[in-house]
Amino acid sequence: MAVSLFMFFLIVSHNLVHIMPPTLALAFNSEGDKLALLALKHKLTNGVPNALPSWNNSLHFCEWQGVTCEHRHMRVSVLHLENKIWGGTLGPSLGNLTFLTTLILSNINLYGEIPTQIGRLKRLQVLDLSHNNLNGQIPLYLTNCSKLEVINLMENKLTGEVPSWFGIGSMTRLNKLLLAANDLVGTIPPSLGNLSSLQNISLAENHLVGSIPHVLGRLSNLKRLSLGLNSLSEVVPDSLYNLSNIQLLSLVANKLSGTFPSKLQLAFPHLREFFVGGNQFDGTFPSSISNITGLESFDISSNGFSGPIPLTLGSLNKLQLLHIGYNSFGSGRARDLDFLSSLTNCTQLRILILDGNGFGGEVPGLIGNFSTYLRILSIGLNQISGMIPEEIGQLIGLMDFTMQDNYLEGTIPDSIGRLKNLVRLALYDNKLSGNIPSAIGNLTILSELYLHLNSFVGGIPLSLKYCTKMQTLGVSTNNLNGDIPNQTFGNFEGLVNLDLSYNSFTGSIPSEFGNLKHLSGLYLHGNKFSGEIPEQLGACSGLTKLVLQSNFFRGSIPSFLGSLGSLEFLDLSNNSFSSTIPVELQKLRFLNTLNFSFNHLYGEVPTGGVFNNVTAI
Repeated sequence: MAVSLFMFFLIVSHNLVHIMPPTLALAFNSEGDKLALLALKHKLTNGVPNALPSWNNSLHFCEWQGVTCEHRHMRVSVLHLENKIWGGTLGPSLGNLTFLTTLILSNINLYGEIPTQIGRLKRLQVLDLSHNNLNGQIPLYLTNCSKLEVINLMENKLTGEVPSWFGIGSMTRLNKLLLAANDLVGTIPPSLGNLSSLQNISLAENHLVGSIPHVLGRLSNLKRLSLGLNSLSEVVPDSLYNLSNIQLLSLVANKLSGTFPSKLQLAFPHLREFFVGGNQFDGTFPSSISNITGLESFDISSNGFSGPIPLTLGSLNKLQLLHIGYNSFGSGRARDLDFLSSLTNCTQLRILILDGNGFGGEVPGLIGNFSTYLRILSIGLNQISGMIPEEIGQLIGLMDFTMQDNYLEGTIPDSIGRLKNLVRLALYDNKLSGNIPSAIGNLTILSELYLHLNSFVGGIPLSLKYCTKMQTLGVSTNNLNGDIPNQTFGNFEGLVNLDLSYNSFTGSIPSEFGNLKHLSGLYLHGNKFSGEIPEQLGACSGLTKLVLQSNFFRGSIPSFLGSLGSLEFLDLSNNSFSSTIPVELQKLRFLNTLNFSFNHLYGEVPTGGVFNNVTAI
């Protein structure tokens, strides 16, 4: 009996430790996991009633939502919960789940710091706390988790520096280090170059400074390196071109400079995605990319590249994105767009952005041979002349078509009406003429239409009423005229900005404008509108800017304007209003600019609200 008792109880120091048979020890440890989970639930869910309803005594905890147990000991090995809005914290009881190999608590609105007890999870292989609101520094205690393969803390509010201890000591198995979209500062620690198993590093969207450490070139297994949206400077170290397994390289929006090697395909033969836009790189277009046949995305926008575009890009039959905007490509002459013919072979092309360069010449009709997968075609801010080719109507997949700030002439082709997936059409600041084609009415999901600063004539086509998804419409500074047809805008319930300024429109403001419940900016100045301001306009409670200057409006300034509580800018100058200034305008607490000059107003000027601010009137 004494021996049996010794088997169950042993006194060590002044603590009593139970030494139990395996079945009893298993039950005890399992019960510990259950208690740890319940304590964790209270913290994670912030006490939200009915959260995690399966976590109750009617089910074994290994059957609870998001919980997986390993079979031998019936201990919790996986905890996976995501996409909730609980708004809780990570409790210290997490550290009691010592058999955890996978912890995924992503997008559940966690806040607070990562508890130090996480260092007790020595079996942990995957740690994913991404897409939360965690703050504080990355805890040093993670160094105890020597089996970690994945650390994903992206999109939180973590502070401090990228820990140098990641690359010192125990984390020899780490292959993913994802810390993007936090508030990390300092430099990239060179010790990361010691983590030879790393395949994916993402430090983007932080506040990192300094240069890219040359020792990162040692990471021969690295496939993805994302350092964009920081303040990194100097040149890209030559050692990085030793990373022959790289599939994604993203350095966007830094302060990096220098040129790229002429044989980029030898450095990165497996490259799929190359993003270096928004830096200070220069030199000519890296034409050797034509030999990287697996390339899918190529973005060198907003740099200092110059010279011609090679005619060999058609070999990139997997290319989906080509963004070379805002450089110094082109010469302003006729052959600048010759490379477009080769791009017709890129049958997967979805996004083509050429904005902000010096391309000249005309857009060739062969543009219609581009892939029907093409979603975005943007060629604005260049020196392109000639007409919009009729063949544009063949690009039936287009959602965004922009050719603003060029020298385009002629009319908008009727074939534009075939682009029924078009959401945005921007042709402003050209020399386009003729009528606005009624075919635009076929674009029933069009949300943004920009035709200002051209030479269009005639009126607003009645067919425009079918574009019921319209949010922004700009046709200012043309030669348009006539009354606004009834029922043109009455169904534009989502319209936010309407700019008809600097034309020759006549008649009164349509009463149906009162249906525009989301209207924020109404710009009718510089026309020949007449009559009174319709009282229905008082229903546009979201108006922030109402600009009616330089028309022939008459009658009283309506008192209902005082009910437009969001109004910030009101200009009724250069009209024929004849009344007193309504005292109700004193209620407009956001109004900061008011102009009633050159009318026939009389009586006292109110003294409250904006009228107290001499510089605002």
